[in-house]
Formats: sequence, C-alpha cells, structure tokens
Amino acid sequence: MNVTLKQIRAFVAIADSASFTAAAVVVNSTQSSLSVLIRELEQAVGLRLIDRTTRKTALTEAGQEYLIHARRVLAEVEHAELSTKELVARKRGRVVVAAPPIIAAVLLPPIVAEFHSKYPNISIVVEDVPPSDIVPGVAAGQIDCGLGVFGRDPLGVQIQPLIEEKLVLIGSADHPLMSGASVKWSELRGHSVVAIRAPADIRRELDTQLRLAGVPQLPILEVRQMLTVLGMVSAGLGVAVWPSWAVGLLEAFSVQARPLVAPVARMPFSVITPESRELSPAAVSFLAVLTEGVKRNAALIEQAMPALSVNTSVKLLGERS
Repeated sequence: MNVTLKQIRAFVAIADSASFTAAAVVVNSTQSSLSVLIRELEQAVGLRLIDRTTRKTALTEAGQEYLIHARRVLAEVEHAELSTKELVARKRGRVVVAAPPIIAAVLLPPIVAEFHSKYPNISIVVEDVPPSDIVPGVAAGQIDCGLGVFGRDPLGVQIQPLIEEKLVLIGSADHPLMSGASVKWSELRGHSVVAIRAPADIRRELDTQLRLAGVPQLPILEVRQMLTVLGMVSAGLGVAVWPSWAVGLLEAFSVQARPLVAPVARMPFSVITPESRELSPAAVSFLAVLTEGVKRNAALIEQAMPALSVNTSVKLLGERS
C-alpha cells in the first residue's frame, strides 16, 4: 500500500492538535475517516505512529520520528504548488513601466524586446512621461515600476539603485572643448551652456558642479526635454551635460562627447516600485530583466568611455551595427 498526501496531512493535523476531533476540523473530515487514514498509514509504514486512548492522543517514538519527515514532505509539496502557480502567472499578465521619454526611447526598447521573447503573452505598457509624473503614479499603484534619477527618499515608493551613471559633456565636433580627451568643469567658464530647466536632477548637478568649480555663468539656453538639448547642441548653440547611458544617440546628431573630470560626477540611476502593494509575478519577472539589462548596458558604456575622446560610435545594448 502506498502512502498518500491525504494520509500525511491527517497525521500531521493530529500531531499538531493532539486530538482526532480538532484534527478533523482542520482537514475538513470526520473522526471516523481520520481513523481510517491513520490505520492505512500505519499499515503502509509497518509501525504504530499514534497511541490513542479515551483520555489523550500522543505520538509514539516512531511517530515523532515520522513527523519530522512528514512535515518536510508537505513543505516540499506546498513549495512545488506555489512555484507552479507562479510559473503559470508569469506566462500571462500585464506590466506598466514608466520612464522619461529619452530613457523610454534609448534604454527600454532592447529590455522590453528581451522580456517579450521570454514572456510573449505578458503585455507591456510603457508610460513615457515627465520625471515628475513617475513617483506619484508608482506610489498610487497605477504603475508597477519607474526608471530614472529620483531625489532622496521619494514618498510612497521603494527605491532600488541600479547603477551610478557618469555625466559627460557633449558638443559639436568643431567646439573647442571637444579637442581634448576630457573636460574639467572649470573649463566651462566662458562657454555657452544648454541645460534642462530646474528642478531636474541633472540640472541640479550641473549647477552644483559649476558652483564648486567657480564658474558663475547661468545656462544661455534652457529647455524641458533632453532630446531638445541634443538638437540645440547639434546646431552649435553650446555644450551640455549629458548622461553616459545616452551617448548612443549622439552620432545621429553629429555630436561628440568627452568625459567630465575634476571631479567625475555621478548620479544614482534607480528603479522604484510601489510601497503599498506587492508586485505581480509578471512585474517581478520584468523587474529582473530590467535590472540585468540596465547593468549590462552600463558595463558596455563603461568599457567604451575611453573611446569618447575619439568618437561617439558607442553601441548600446540591443543596437544593430
């Protein structure tokens, strides 16, 4: 006779409650049915597991030893059931991810493509919105995860730093600051600067570094979108501070980049998730692919940083030659 899970569950319930009556309630059965199950179990293992009298129910020495293995079996079965359910859940569902437009255009496409190849039946909604809209949407639970540079301790979300992005200086090929291998912040003195309008984090970093370098001038041109910055720089209107992860866009605009040094400026690039609810299995899977993709892309950019002094033909993750 083979041992069944029903018998094992009945045995563990009796061991936990020390009562056939209470155990019957736990497993939604009758006392007589439990008695039959325990008798069959004892016949299968060839040992008496429970001593039952009119006053008490107690495990025998063999029963105490068997209980250790019985609990382990039930735990493994429960784990297998949960894993199977999660696997099924990951094969379908919906994930909403938010990012500023340039991140959505540069970083997300290869990551979404990789995710879609693994989970073709999970739909992805990309909210390419201004950074100011991301934290409220994630905090409200309307967005599963948001990507970008966020201030310290944003409310209502959990923040997970992914990489420390480096800032570079971009300019047209004939700009004087593009003649060297790198650019010091102090060398921006006297040059026209194009910048994102405050209170963007990259603008805050620009203002801080210029102040520390003793460079008093304000940007000559302010815009709201990073792609607009790129167009203005391409037209020869000035230089601009640019995130290293986006250098793959520069070649199309005939713009070059040089590492900014003295000091090297870094900004935390993070993903945020709702603090008020757990992520769905589909969102957890996407978060894993997103995290790995961002870090892999950052490693490629880090390797290519020395080449910025020569050209800007840096291939991002997923770009075709």
